Amino acid sequence: MTLDFTDPRQVARAIQYTNVNPDLTRDGVIEHLETCAKYGFDAAMIAPYWVSLAKDVLAGTGVRVASTLNFPMANDTLEMRTAALGGLISAGVDEFDFPPHPGLLLGGQEELYARDVAEIVRLAHAEGVAVKAMLEFGFLPTDELKVAATRLAYEAGVDWVKQSSGWGKGGLAATEHDVRLLAANISPPCRVKVSGKVNSLEKMQALFEAGAELVGTSSGPAIVDGLVGDPDAY
Repeated sequence: MTLDFTDPRQVARAIQYTNVNPDLTRDGVIEHLETCAKYGFDAAMIAPYWVSLAKDVLAGTGVRVASTLNFPMANDTLEMRTAALGGLISAGVDEFDFPPHPGLLLGGQEELYARDVAEIVRLAHAEGVAVKAMLEFGFLPTDELKVAATRLAYEAGVDWVKQSSGWGKGGLAATEHDVRLLAANISPPCRVKVSGKVNSLEKMQALFEAGAELVGTSSGPAIVDGLVGDPDAY
């Protein structure tokens, strides 16, 4: 995707403006959603609890409602994940990000890792919901493991691969190296999303030049306005 970084509208349409903090109040969520509508972001990324509210507030704006599954830890069973996914779908979510279980990959249980991802994809796609896999490269110490995670998620049918949630122990800042690794191990229609310390237009542009097509960040307005977001923020 070619993006004109001099056009704030195009930049906004490649950003999923994110606030999944557990202390966010209803008023805070509404403020976040109204900001998404004002800027015309691709999506509002919010916690599962607020999906129904977001669908109501953002109706008719063209801004999608995105949320998370089994976030930030990846320790739920497949049965727990699929039950939670049913709730997200019932609430009207358009898409969601989730972390495949890194312990399975690290322990050599690639078949179980792939099976879990494929089942989540199957259930989501049956309802027209897009799936983004947060591969949590912070848990994976080698490029070989990062490649394996990327290929397994891609082969399971995810719509987007993402190097990290940018959150918690497995989170890490997005880098051009990791974006290139992701892009080299998938093919369309699967695409690359990034998260983690993407807090300026300059950083976003460098990551897009490396192969990203979407960014999740809490610095969305700052990026569009040509400013620099909080360096300590998500």
